[in-house]
Amino acid sequence: MLYFTGSDQFNRTIRLVALKNGLSLSDHGLSRVEKTEKGQKIIPENIPCYTEHEVFDVVGVKYKPPEEREV
Repeated sequence: MLYFTGSDQFNRTIRLVALKNGLSLSDHGLSRVEKTEKGQKIIPENIPCYTEHEVFDVVGVKYKPPEEREV
């Protein structure tokens, strides 16, 4: 649900923060990113998150309710 709430800018920003913290956030889930000699590789196992609060916690961003997700 998180992926489809908020502005485009908010979604791009939270995905960028995730990437800076070694994570990949997409509509498919939240995964770890491993750095390789050729760039980056997404680890295929999703990190289980059962609430939006958990996604924000894992990414390292303070939770914002959907109505505040405008950047």
